[in-house]
Amino acid sequence: MIQRHGWTLLFHDCLIAQLTRLHLAVERARSQGAESFESNANVKLFNALADLIFERVPIDPNRTDYRQGNTLGLAPGRHFRHWRRAKVGRRFRLFFRFDSRSQIIIYAWVNDAQTRRSAGSEAVKTDWKS
Repeated sequence: MIQRHGWTLLFHDCLIAQLTRLHLAVERARSQGAESFESNANVKLFNALADLIFERVPIDPNRTDYRQGNTLGLAPGRHFRHWRRAKVGRRFRLFFRFDSRSQIIIYAWVNDAQTRRSAGSEAVKTDWKS
């Protein structure tokens, strides 16, 4: 159990598996040399997710920016408003829920190159899903 900014952070198994694969990709990039390490897409994504998970979201998980509204469709969207999403760049989203009374944030998953919503964009080369 991790505490950050007064919140208890919990992680769904799906997200743990995704972050584990991403961390392995970061370690592969590290072993390939320092000159390309900081510019590697996996490294940038991993760092951005760590910042969101441990710093930005726990400061205020109810930020307007994190609300989805009806983005999941008009009729079913109303049923999923309790889900929040924090944007990672233009292509990736970290999905989570929180409960203010118990001060708990549950991180569920990060969309990947196959599920991202950026229309018309080319796939970003990441090898953390493999």
